Amino acid sequence: MKFKFKKDKRNPYWKKLELRIQKNAAKKDKKFILTGPWKKFLEKRDGIKIYLVDGNWIRNNLYGGFNHGGHGYVCEYIPLDEIWVLTTHPVDCKCKHVKPNRMMSKNFRKSLILHEFTERNLMAKGMIYWKAHQLAEEVEKKAGYIRDPYSDI
Repeated sequence: MKFKFKKDKRNPYWKKLELRIQKNAAKKDKKFILTGPWKKFLEKRDGIKIYLVDGNWIRNNLYGGFNHGGHGYVCEYIPLDEIWVLTTHPVDCKCKHVKPNRMMSKNFRKSLILHEFTERNLMAKGMIYWKAHQLAEEVEKKAGYIRDPYSDI
């Protein structure tokens, strides 16, 4: 069965920005690596380093719109061989069933890492963000770590 992509109805600015970041990804300075107490190594998977990051620090110092996770094909400041995932849900996220302390469950984090990993690999092969994101959500759903990618149960 062929996947039916949703039409992208977002502001054209986002499409252009995402495409520019993706096209310029290979030109990144490999020596540019951000480090600090806000970034903790979690694991390495297929050559990709996965880090837990402090969302408040990211939003205050790098990008105010950083959501649950990211990688080098969507965020200029993340190296291509890294995936960053937050330790907590952002205050303004629309996820359901978030704990009062906003900590992510282990299953939500597993699902998020799978999503970012899938999306990153599809974009590395040339797929645009909008499509890669939708396919990554499908992979998340099939993996079954959580019932819904927008719910922490």
